[in-house]
Amino acid sequence: MNDLSQNVDQIDGLRLRRAKELSELKVRMTEAGKFSNYGVHSKAVIVLAYAHWEGFYNECVRHFIDSLESHNKKVREVSWSMLVGVLKPNLQKLRDRNHSSEAESQFVDGLRATMDKGFSEFDANVVMSRSNLDFKKLKQNFDILGFDLVPFQKFRIRIDKELVGWRHSVAHGDDPDLSSVDLENHVQLTQDLLLLLSDSFQENIYSQCSDENTECAGHSNATV
Repeated sequence: MNDLSQNVDQIDGLRLRRAKELSELKVRMTEAGKFSNYGVHSKAVIVLAYAHWEGFYNECVRHFIDSLESHNKKVREVSWSMLVGVLKPNLQKLRDRNHSSEAESQFVDGLRATMDKGFSEFDANVVMSRSNLDFKKLKQNFDILGFDLVPFQKFRIRIDKELVGWRHSVAHGDDPDLSSVDLENHVQLTQDLLLLLSDSFQENIYSQCSDENTECAGHSNATV
């Protein structure tokens, strides 16, 4: 099995593990919730569901970058916007020197070398999530990665209001009204979004490696 297939299979394995854990959580918390007067079990499901959403996204990013690095891809070959991941040190120097004429000249002179950089020097933090993977952040990251956001569009409101919004309310000590929360539906939403993330990253891993096009056509994700 080559490195590309390993990264793709690992994404499948990570998603399946999280999907199964969410299913188990749904069963356990739904039973326990019958004895909760304060919705504490619903809150636990909401916080953990978001943790799986963000955690899996970050895992996918790492496997995507690893695949590109192992295939010696240049950053500019994958997505022009991803150059921000190798330009950050140069941009920081430019800011530190208050955009002086000399600093700007040195920044431009350094662009030639930057254009040929690979992913061993890529700062993955520019496309990672930091406790706020709402739709705006997802769009921002996908724009940099060069990914298609269309499959996620129909979930825009639910991502912001339910997956992210409820989690923030609980995490910040608020007491949102969760009396009408359908735990089964919330877990299913999370599982569906994990599958979309998996598809997005796996498809882009394959599309960036021309010698794997045949395998890509025959690849199919397992579902839970």
